[in-house]
This record gives sequence, structure tokens and C-alpha cells, in this order.
Amino acid sequence: MAGGINLATKYIKEVDERWASESQAALVTGKGFAYKGDETFVIYSIPYAPLNPYTRSGSNRYGNPNDLSRNIQTVKVTQDKGFTFLIDRGDEVQSEFVSDPGQCLARELREVIVPAYDRYCFRVMAASAEENGHNATTEITRANAHSMLLNGVEHMSDRNVPIDNCYAFCTYHYANLLMQDPSFVRNGDASQEMLKRGRIGMVDGIEIVLVPHSKLPAGSAFLLVHKDACVAPRQLEEYKTHVDPPGYSGTLVEGRVLFDCFVLDEKADGIYYHGGQPVLKDLPFITSATDIGKSSIIMNLEKEKSTNKWFYITAEDHASLPDVVYGTSIDVTTSSSPWYGAVELTAMETEITPAEGHTRIKVVEVLRSMKPIGVSERKLNIG
Repeated sequence: MAGGINLATKYIKEVDERWASESQAALVTGKGFAYKGDETFVIYSIPYAPLNPYTRSGSNRYGNPNDLSRNIQTVKVTQDKGFTFLIDRGDEVQSEFVSDPGQCLARELREVIVPAYDRYCFRVMAASAEENGHNATTEITRANAHSMLLNGVEHMSDRNVPIDNCYAFCTYHYANLLMQDPSFVRNGDASQEMLKRGRIGMVDGIEIVLVPHSKLPAGSAFLLVHKDACVAPRQLEEYKTHVDPPGYSGTLVEGRVLFDCFVLDEKADGIYYHGGQPVLKDLPFITSATDIGKSSIIMNLEKEKSTNKWFYITAEDHASLPDVVYGTSIDVTTSSSPWYGAVELTAMETEITPAEGHTRIKVVEVLRSMKPIGVSERKLNIG
């Protein structure tokens, strides 16, 4: 295995870290409810009484009194995830200690745990908005980007959702179109100053948060969320490092997280989703050199639907990889198709043996119809 783990001879000691970000969903996952050790929770809401005509004679002048009932929302924490990896002491020494267990654990939290939490929360929020009819699918252009956001604000305001403490989680693609919308440039809050600084802050009273498309559902433009509309308990965050456990010389790292996200029944109007955009999302994955001539594909997300599939294909260089066009199905079975020979990925981590001379890999996620919703290309790291 030494040929695949890249032991050091004269390698630079610093590690080439990947870009990552802090949790963004945490901005709106309210903490108003206490979740401790239970798996299932009951959330109460109290209905109101109707406004009746007052009768100036007889009994029950205010109307017929009925017992004020209680509505119950029962929720269950379902996301129980874990990870583990081993750092062999010999590998750690011979790679000049770049595989520091503490740093590797921090990297796992930063690049895997936080994005997984955000992706799940945003998916739950978007699904709630669609289920309750608080959504739109009009294609966003530079001419309507601002008005579509205003439509979402109007939709929520008509349902008494306070705009204070609302956030718009938007893709960079949508933000790019918004910044080119003449209506926004003329009327957006402090838009001229934003343009000068090349950033977006408050727009029409809404805090704009730019989110990588990989964290939002495929086809997203923006997701409007009031900070009190949902709760996302993180019941368990347990991380362990075992030094020299039985049978190993080195450090065994293990972690487990238990979390979920729930939209509150009485505050579901506080989420609005604009989706249905003809834009492919990025699929976060990496390749890892394993044994000689082998590589592992490690997917850093789950499929959006259980019926979706992942396929990968490798090539000698970027130009030799097939293109992916939104709305156009790929064909992996016909010899004349550029995607002929692509292999399905059925696990989050898969070891492959690429053809000799292949240096690039492309992974695509497709619907049941084989139409792609996401794609990404990476360098192929081979042992």
C-alpha cells in the first residue's frame, strides 16, 4: 500500500488544503426548542377562536365556548452518521507527520460534516416550501432576478412573515444575474456601494448569503428563510482518537453525528423556494491514491433522490472527457455515445483501476431519465 499513500521522500511538509466554509444553514436553524436525549419529540401549537357577532341578550353572548385544543407536531431525529479512518504510525513518520490526527479530524469536520449538515437542512427547507406551495420555477435572467426576489418577499409578507431576520440563501449563478439586473442596480439597498465593493449584503431588507450550489438542491436559484421557521437539533457530536488500539500501530479516528431539521408547522410560511433552474450543480468529490495503479473515488454528498444514479468516466486529459448538457440525457450503453463505457458508482467510496495514461475523471448524477442534474471533474490521483 505504500505506493498508493504517498510516503515522503522530499515532499513539502505543508498540506495542500481544499477550500471549505463554515455552516451557513446554522444562520436559520433556530434554537428555541430544547432537544436532549430523546429520539422523538412533540411540538405543540395552539389554535385560536373565531371572531363571532356579539349578542346583547340571552346566554353565551360572546358565542358558544369550546375547549381550546392543542395541535401536535411529532418529529423524529433520523440522521445518524459516522466516519472512521486510520493513520498508520509508519506512514505518519515517513510522510513527515503531515497526517496529524488532530488536523485530519478538523479537516473531516470542515469538509464533510458541516457541508452534510447544510445540504440536509437546505433540502428539508426547500421540500417544505414546495409542499406548501411557497415556491416558483420561473427561469431567472438578468432582467427579472430582482423582481423574482421581490415576489418571494411579497409572498411571505402577505402571510405575515416579518422580513426582519430573513435570509436569502442564493447560488452564485443567481447572484451574478442579480448584480446585472438594472432594477437591482437602481433600487437595491446601497446597491452602488455593493457594486463598488463587489459584494452583496442587504437587498430589500433581506440578508443575502451566497451558497455553493453543491449545498442547495439541484436547480436552485434562492431559498428565503426566516430564522425562526425551523429547528435543526444536533443531538450528538462525538469524535474520538484512539492511540495504538489493539491490532494497530497508529491512531484510529472515529466520529458520529446525530442531527435533523424540522420545519415548524405554524411557521412553514416563513420559507420560500425558487427552483427549477436549468443549471447543473457541482458534485463535491475527491480522488485518493490508494494502491499502485489504483484510485478511490470519494463522494462528499448523498444522491438527491434514491432513484438517481452516479456515473464516472476517465480520460487522458480534460479535452477527452465528454460534455454534459442540462436537459440532455446521457447514454452509457451505445458505443457511438461519448458516455459509452461510463461506470455506475454505487457507494460513497469506490476503488477503481483507471486505464493507463488516464489523468482526469468526471462524475455525473442523473435522474431516472438519465438526464443530468449535477456534474464535476477532478484530477485523477493514482497510486
